[in-house]
Amino acid sequence: MAEGAGVSDLLKREAYFPTYIYFTDVPGGAALNQALKQAIYAMREQDADGLHRSNVKQAGAWHSQDDLNRRDEFAELSTQVLEAAGGVYQDQAYDPDFVPAIDNMWANISPRHAFNRTHVHPGVIWSGVYYIQAPESSGRIYFTDPRVQAQMLRPRIHAEGRQQAHNWTEVYFEPVEGRLILFPAWLSHEVEPNLSEAEGDAGVRISISFNLVQRRKS
Repeated sequence: MAEGAGVSDLLKREAYFPTYIYFTDVPGGAALNQALKQAIYAMREQDADGLHRSNVKQAGAWHSQDDLNRRDEFAELSTQVLEAAGGVYQDQAYDPDFVPAIDNMWANISPRHAFNRTHVHPGVIWSGVYYIQAPESSGRIYFTDPRVQAQMLRPRIHAEGRQQAHNWTEVYFEPVEGRLILFPAWLSHEVEPNLSEAEGDAGVRISISFNLVQRRKS
């Protein structure tokens, strides 16, 4: 039912404070991913420790340095991210005198059992993830209802109502190779453990995450 539509002749409904999540499949993702994978493994060879953020290093997760948007090997992906972000900013009716800019970008290598703890991305506007390798059961990203007050008392909902997104308290996105997901940086999210049964490097989930801000047009 459209916003502002009538539930009945007397009862009207409007929607406020929505949370938007966007996604798109990057053209030529397969070829791009092969090049990105080589660059990421080369980075890990040079910096085996990486960074420790929401990734759980005890489970084998690896987090690169966060300057990938300033490296030539990731220029094509950065362009794709900014193009998608431009669509988001336009859809959100942001000031056209300001354009999206990548604040930082990093790679994640997640072998079996690796996961990311619940977290948000402070100091930026939008965040996102791009999937380079995502074998079956390698771990979904999921987002939880940011309205803490809405959890005070949950109503009983019938089966049909449970299929409607406005009744959900969390939403899951499968990792899909070549897919780019963008979400508000304040939206709490987590990544499930990688439970892929594929052997060796084929069972590893590889992704790139990033943060977005606004910058005035030059």
